[in-house]
Amino acid sequence: MSANDKQIGGDHYKLGGEEHWDRVARLNMNYFQAAATKYIERCYLKGKPIEDLQKAVHYLEKLIEIEQREAEAYDACEPTRSYVNQG
Repeated sequence: MSANDKQIGGDHYKLGGEEHWDRVARLNMNYFQAAATKYIERCYLKGKPIEDLQKAVHYLEKLIEIEQREAEAYDACEPTRSYVNQG
């Protein structure tokens, strides 16, 4: 028996015939992408669209923080243009 054969709770995660976790694995999403898409996909299915959309935004805000921090760390390690152009 596959984990997909067992449903705990509602069927709000199986959209388009595919379980959300299978889509996450197929698309190689990270935790924050997966959580945001989960809430976006189900927002109209559980009767709390605003709350679910706010949860999705919250996960996206955290992902943006992480990406900004990583971009800043990368930029801090980049050699300056003048350094690169020196003979």
